[in-house]
Amino acid sequence: MLHCRGRPMRGIKAKKLRRKSKLMTIAWLWSLVPDTEDPTKITLDNFESLLPDETMFFANNSLRINAFMPRWFYKRLKKNPNATVEEMLNGMA
Repeated sequence: MLHCRGRPMRGIKAKKLRRKSKLMTIAWLWSLVPDTEDPTKITLDNFESLLPDETMFFANNSLRINAFMPRWFYKRLKKNPNATVEEMLNGMA
């Protein structure tokens, strides 16, 4: 069962958070695009092709989630559903 802030989370809320995590990944990718290119070419249909194939890495004898992957955003949204991309980026420092 999925949990959000220590309470069970319903499927509808989980679906909304997964969708928001994808949108946040796209917003992060848009921030990486140089000014000379059009960031709107990155959409829900093609953003996964721009991400690395490896979603996890091995460190300190455990598997860790790569930062800025949809699953990484999802795990942080479960803790704070109203978070923005900027807040998450500032929280990493």
